[in-house]
Amino acid sequence: MKPITLRTVAEQAKVSIATVSKVVNGINKGISPETVERVQHVIQQLNYRPNRTGRQLRTQRNYIVGMAIVDDSPTFLTDPYITQLVAGLSNFLGTHNYGLLLHGIAPENFEQSFLLKESVVVALCLMLSGPNTSRRRFLDLVHASGHPMVVFQEKPRKSLTDCCFVNQDDQGGAETLALKIVSRNPQRAFILVPELQWHAIEARVKGLCRILDKYKCNYHIISSDENQRQSILDALDVALAAHGIPDVIIGTNDRLAYIAYRHLVDAGHRVPEDIGITGFNAFDTNGAQSPVLESVQSPAYALGEAGGKALLARLENGNFESSSLILPVSPVRGTTLN
Repeated sequence: MKPITLRTVAEQAKVSIATVSKVVNGINKGISPETVERVQHVIQQLNYRPNRTGRQLRTQRNYIVGMAIVDDSPTFLTDPYITQLVAGLSNFLGTHNYGLLLHGIAPENFEQSFLLKESVVVALCLMLSGPNTSRRRFLDLVHASGHPMVVFQEKPRKSLTDCCFVNQDDQGGAETLALKIVSRNPQRAFILVPELQWHAIEARVKGLCRILDKYKCNYHIISSDENQRQSILDALDVALAAHGIPDVIIGTNDRLAYIAYRHLVDAGHRVPEDIGITGFNAFDTNGAQSPVLESVQSPAYALGEAGGKALLARLENGNFESSSLILPVSPVRGTTLN
């Protein structure tokens, strides 16, 4: 016998999964009394037993929140950005007696994720990668599950309800960094990006290109597998052979920038005298790695906290106070540009 799920109830009551989820959570605002009664009747008829839902959500303080990170790397948790964001989210939820169920998913396996198929969480947090069309499909799938969701580092979509997008100002930070870069009067720049697409990287590239175009600096966008050092080196060597030595190399994250720095210095180039290098994220502000990159500091930990705070307010009050939050970033002075 197949288990009775939210989808089963929704199909029999002829309503959406989101409507059933709201009814079992006691959130009836915007739903007609007749629809509420019909859904409750089907729930009783099918003997549907929601997991950590309904009235228990208002009295029980030991909830489980799901966090799905779509990344094709099996070592995604070694990425300092993801680590800090998850830490901020987990620690905030933990202080309020919520647990975090973390699930790393390769893009091609997203639709098979147990977080979508099983009612084991009261809400979902997402961090998505892949082409924009794929990310939009992932969002639609989660939205259809009826879970309230917080989406980190993704372009907001007004058409999605019961959802809060939490971002940092990647484009603004990139524009600020680019203004420092153009003070060198560069004629040519390389912009290093990961092959795997992320909205944050897209926003950074947009900010960089806006300023570089304004100041008529030629640039080339170079992609590589950021998890494979040799892939980065090979892509850089191909670009150097094709376009010559650039005046500036811009890493859209610090890992790309550090690998480029070491490769160029080993080849005899002087940084920053011959070539300026910049990064983005600035998690190594204490100088454990040398040199200290000219960079932009990301508030990844605070981003996780902000998402947790928004989600708990939603679970308590029945709706998100805001559909979009943007945290500022901070420029970091280093020794690799001027």
